[in-house]
Parts: sequence; C-alpha cells; structure tokens
Amino acid sequence: MSQTVRAFLAFVIMVLALPVSAAETLQVSTPKELKQALGNPAPGLTITLAPGAYGVLSLRGLESAKPVVLRSADPAQPARFSSMTLLEVKGLTLENLVFDYDFKPGDKLHLRPFQVLKSENITIQDSLFEGDIARGTGGVDDGYPTAFGLGVRNTSGLTLAGNEVRHFFRGTVISQARDIVVDSNRLHSLRMDGMNFTEVQNVRIEGNHIHDFLRNLDSKDHSDMIQFWTNGTNSPSRNIVIRNNILNSGMGLFTQSIFMRNDLVDRGLAGAEMFYRDLTIENNMIINAHLHGITVGETNGLTIRNNTVVRNAPSEGKQRNKVLWIPQIRVASDSREVTIIGNITSKVTGVEGQQDWRVGNNLYVQDHSRLQPGFYGTVFGMEAVRDPSQIRAFLPKKGGPLDTRNVGVRTTLR
Repeated sequence: MSQTVRAFLAFVIMVLALPVSAAETLQVSTPKELKQALGNPAPGLTITLAPGAYGVLSLRGLESAKPVVLRSADPAQPARFSSMTLLEVKGLTLENLVFDYDFKPGDKLHLRPFQVLKSENITIQDSLFEGDIARGTGGVDDGYPTAFGLGVRNTSGLTLAGNEVRHFFRGTVISQARDIVVDSNRLHSLRMDGMNFTEVQNVRIEGNHIHDFLRNLDSKDHSDMIQFWTNGTNSPSRNIVIRNNILNSGMGLFTQSIFMRNDLVDRGLAGAEMFYRDLTIENNMIINAHLHGITVGETNGLTIRNNTVVRNAPSEGKQRNKVLWIPQIRVASDSREVTIIGNITSKVTGVEGQQDWRVGNNLYVQDHSRLQPGFYGTVFGMEAVRDPSQIRAFLPKKGGPLDTRNVGVRTTLR
C-alpha cells in the first residue's frame, strides 16, 4: 500500500471518528421571531416555540432537503395558531402544536382555516385541531361544529400522526394527493364527516379512532367516518389500505362508517377506467347504526378481511326501518378480483357467484332475537346488547363461537 493511500485512509478514519453535531435548534417566543426564523432556515433546523399565540402560519416556497421542524418547547403548554396555509412547501414537520379556529360572523360552513397546498414531505404530528360552533347564522348550522379541520390538495408525502381533530364540520379533506399516511389520530365531536379522500394514491389509514359525532338531523348532512368518492374527478383512487381503525358511533348519532361509493361508474358516466384499484380493508372495529358499515363501489382488486361490523342500537335514527339501521358489508357486484373473508357482520351484499370473487368464513351476527343464530349475547356476551357503545363489549364470549373461529378483529379491543 502506497504512502498516499495510507494517508488518505488515515484521514477518512479520523473524519469518521469525529462526533456528529446535532441539528441546529432555535428558540423563539414571538410571532416576529418566528417569521424571521422561517425566512431562510437551514436544512434540518428545529424551531421551538415558547407558549403563546402566534397568529397565522403562512409559508410559501420554503424548501429544505432535510425537514425543518417546528414544535412547542413545552407540549403541556403548546404554541397556538389561528390559521395556516402551507403553499409549495417542501420539507416541514409540525409537532405538539394547537391549530385553533374561532368562528366569526360571516364564516362559511366550508371554510378551510388550515390548508396544505401543492406541497411535499409534510408531517403534522401530536397536535390538536380545535374547531368551533357556528352562531348567529339563523339556520340549521347554529349550535353545531363548522369549517374544515385540515384541507390538503395537490400534495405528496404527507403524514398525519397522533393528532386530535374535534369540533369541525368535516375533520380532514384530502384530494389529488399521493403517498399519504394517516396513523393513530383521534377524530370526534364532528358534525358531518371524519375523513374525506378523492383522487388519491398510495394511502395508509391505520390505527385511528373516529367516534361520537355531533350531528344535526335537521340538516341534509350525509355523515361518514371515512369517505372516498369519484364525482368530479379524472382518475381513480388506488393503492389504499384501511387497517386497525376503531369507528364507533359511541354516544352520538348514526353515521355511515367506511363509504366508498364510485358514483361516476354507477351513474354510467365512466367505465372500468374509473374503478378504484387495489384496496385493502382489514382488522377494523366498526360499531355503528347505519346500513353502510363497509360499502365499496366498483373496484378492481379489493380485499375485505377480518373486520368486525356490529350495531350500536342507541345510535340509530327515528325512522322505522329495521334494515337501514343494521351495518353490513356491501360491494358493487361489477367489482373484479374481490376477497371477502373472516369478517363478523350482519350480511354481505353484492355476491352473485362471480368467478373472480372469493367469499367465505364470515360470521353473521344479529341483536334482534335470542333464538336465532349469531345472537350478540351468544357470540360476545350480554354486555354487547346492554351497552354496545363499549368497544370491549365485543370481545369473544368464553365458550362461544368466536373462541374457535379466526374471524373478526384480531388485535386487542381498546
């Protein structure tokens, strides 16, 4: 080995042995200081915010190869923002913050006070989106949650993790986006919808808890906990996983739970080119009181596996319609390459002997008659009849049919 090579290797070893310096951290305590810090931040900069109100968070054109991190210095006393617009932002992480919307006279029901637009590599985690109640409108909106919690459009690489979203008309609305992770969030006390998705690709919706809506039955709302649609779009949503979520109407009124109508196709406005593609819906605990427990429109490549879809009778509506208030699994019969196995539900609809469908090992349950098969008291125990709003009421009854069958939700019920 030459002397030159030895010297080079010695230099490399020396460099590797040097301690790696931590990313720069900057502490700020006023809106002016924050604006200055975000003017031209170094890649990977962490900005910690002292407790207090910081007004509007408005960023445009920020790009960072390593995400800039904006977090509260003390999570117990988080920094607060009254509105947010991230436009053409690439590389930003928001942590332990409060996004606090206050209703003002004249605010529209569909107002989006917090938005992410045309952005990339955005993470929002361990934060609170706090909405407000409409007042003085003179109509059905008065006294109910209003505005959207978070609106996202034309964005790739978005992670929403460990957040709480409450007191909005709709929780999150995500459209024309890709590479999305929605993990371990809690959404509740919403008026209409929990999560809406349109024209999205590569989406994982996992470990979320959506529950207890504040509905107004005098309105024309069609409430959904997780909803996908195709109306007004140009391409289908694809590569979607909805897994390990708890959807529970709780002490609130009924909603549709997972509702993925493909209205462009079922109204004859589009064909197979607009079928949803490659959907997996598995291991979700659904406790609700509406026909649409899991409903999926025309799809090419669909797996519905090991879900528990049961009824929370106190959440049902006033109309006398026994079928309407019992959740079931429904799939458009024109769908292709469909698997529906290992679920607990009242009924599976759409099966017509299609050669490319695999349907089996599903347990059918009901809460109407002790004398009929699948009675809740026999399968789960009488607590599932007395108080079906409690998730743990749907644990398998010892010695019952679930003790020996690999069906329904397999994770621990919380």
